[in-house]
Amino acid sequence: MKPCGTNKKRVKAIQRPEQPDSVTAVVEKTREQLLGELAANVCKLTGTLSYAVGDRIIHQVASAQVWPKAEDEDTHLIEAMALIGEMAPQNATEAILAVQMIATNEAALMFIRRATLEDQSSEASDANVLRATRLMRVFLQQLEAVQKLKGKAGQQPLTVEQVHVHQGGQAIVGSVSTSKEVAP
Repeated sequence: MKPCGTNKKRVKAIQRPEQPDSVTAVVEKTREQLLGELAANVCKLTGTLSYAVGDRIIHQVASAQVWPKAEDEDTHLIEAMALIGEMAPQNATEAILAVQMIATNEAALMFIRRATLEDQSSEASDANVLRATRLMRVFLQQLEAVQKLKGKAGQQPLTVEQVHVHQGGQAIVGSVSTSKEVAP
């Protein structure tokens, strides 16, 4: 993913502010500058340890983008890096799952777009809606998998309303939590 060519076309890159109350600054950079900065951060963007693995993930995201088509390869890669960066994977497993989620979302939206095209039979429209619906279900399953990986899966609280302690038994009154820490 090395910057190529001598394309001096300017791109607006939005930099995130250091302080949440400040206004987002828009800085004009050349494609080469933007690609260079992004390429230097491939491992950080993808959560990988290897540049080669991170680069492969970026190209997989770029291949998954079906619509709208970017005007050139550089723009396509910049958009792919922005997409994977928004998913914020912390390791290769999360990055691979993020690629799958991006591909699933792109495909689902493509089928929704096809379902709304004019001059098609209702069967064709229904088939596209069905495909999109299936893909959206897969996306939700992928989202649950990401939440489990990141430890954000919804753990349901258990509330015990009645406890019967019989003769010779013992009970704890109060809040009880499980901890993985072992006392010395």
